[in-house]
Amino acid sequence: MKHVLLCMMALVMGAWLPTASAQEPNYILGAGDVVRITVFNNPDLTLETRISEADSISFPLIGQVKIGGISTFSAEKRIAGMLEKGGYIKNPQVNLLVTQFQSKLVSVLGSVFKPGRYPLERTTNLADLLALVGGVTPDGSDLVTVTNASGKTEYDLQKIVGKADGLKSIILSGGEVVFVHSRDISVMGQVLRPGKYAVVGGVRTVSDFLSVAGGITPTGSDTVTVTTVRDGKINRFDVDVDSLFRTGDNSENIELTSGDSIYVANAPMFYIYGEVQRPGSYRIVRGMTVMQALAQGGGTTLRGTQRNIKLNRRNAKGETVVVRPALTDPVLQDDVIYIQESLF
Repeated sequence: MKHVLLCMMALVMGAWLPTASAQEPNYILGAGDVVRITVFNNPDLTLETRISEADSISFPLIGQVKIGGISTFSAEKRIAGMLEKGGYIKNPQVNLLVTQFQSKLVSVLGSVFKPGRYPLERTTNLADLLALVGGVTPDGSDLVTVTNASGKTEYDLQKIVGKADGLKSIILSGGEVVFVHSRDISVMGQVLRPGKYAVVGGVRTVSDFLSVAGGITPTGSDTVTVTTVRDGKINRFDVDVDSLFRTGDNSENIELTSGDSIYVANAPMFYIYGEVQRPGSYRIVRGMTVMQALAQGGGTTLRGTQRNIKLNRRNAKGETVVVRPALTDPVLQDDVIYIQESLF
């Protein structure tokens, strides 16, 4: 995706060259813009000034002229008309050039190479703006939020960059805040590729992020802990992994946003020793019985027997007790199963 964006940036970079010839006669002037006004054959009337908060400038001979809120072409006509009406110049030819565009600023924040406030010399689009700020950083996501007076709109760059109009259809006219999200969905714990990942096209839900992180390791738990941040409130809950990938069940497979995280803990383990083929520690599968645990250990040796099993288990007080379990009893975390040698 980054290669696509970089190519797109290179193609549109040339579209943003703040030269006089690029200025449009329909640019709407505003407070803060710096303009340079010349009158043909009247060099003493040359003026460079900033449009005031009242949308006006003070021009020689004619005084205060309100030019904010109208186009550069209209401002030229207004000044020319006032000069001629006042009897100062007959048929004046006025030229107005904007030297600093300050009335229409767009703020670009987040994972871009050159964040900051940028003036618009004309109505532009998101593609041009991203090119101007140097593009998205390697840690940036494909998710961009544009905030204006009407509210917030989220765009997935991967979904729209391949369209015919693409990012050029997202028009900016000044006053917007553009925020490029970062790869800040953390997937940690017992996954093959722990790290931070971005919200991008097709990767939004809990199951999506578990997949891009390589999936859960053999020692990972059957449940994952999801932490979300919504309206400043932190929510934490456990999610059954099977339900995430079950067809038709999306109740727990929620969409994640910036700042959310997934943690996969170690699965509960049991230990089996004695007269078994493969003594050691094993992951407890949901609903596992003593019989299934014995199968995990490869079954008994020739000297072992299923009738002679001891189980060391911690009770509610944390004390270790020894029980003789039935083969159908469930196995609990940290159980120690010992297969004794059979003498007969």
